[in-house]
Amino acid sequence: MYPMMVDISKRKVMVVGGGKIATRKLQELIRCGAQPTVISPVVSPEILEWVASGKAVLVRRAYKSGDLDDATFIFICTGDRATNKAVRSAVEPHQFLNDTTDRNNSDFINLATLRQDDYLVAVSTFGNDPRKAKKILHELAEKINPTQA
Repeated sequence: MYPMMVDISKRKVMVVGGGKIATRKLQELIRCGAQPTVISPVVSPEILEWVASGKAVLVRRAYKSGDLDDATFIFICTGDRATNKAVRSAVEPHQFLNDTTDRNNSDFINLATLRQDDYLVAVSTFGNDPRKAKKILHELAEKINPTQA
């Protein structure tokens, strides 16, 4: 894996799914400047708030062929195997896929991050142990700024 930071505000970002995992992904995507498009018949209250405030776009229906056109980053966040398979098969070589249901199908994984005004620390266990990555970040936060950890 090649670590890098990407300005996603200039890219089309698609999130297929509207539940807990999609909500968590969207929160960070929006924080990083994206205006993601969510495709899902059902979404969380938080997603509805982001859509109402213009921070995200909602296509309230099931995924269908053609939905990924022109997207750079695609996140699969559903528990539906058929939908996940359909999304995976539609991804083109120039698109980047993050399949939250199976990291082996992903082109990239997200890092655990500690973000402050003037720095960002990222930790990865290569997707093997996200809890360990969060624990390491917590320990680093205590060392860097013990009053805010």
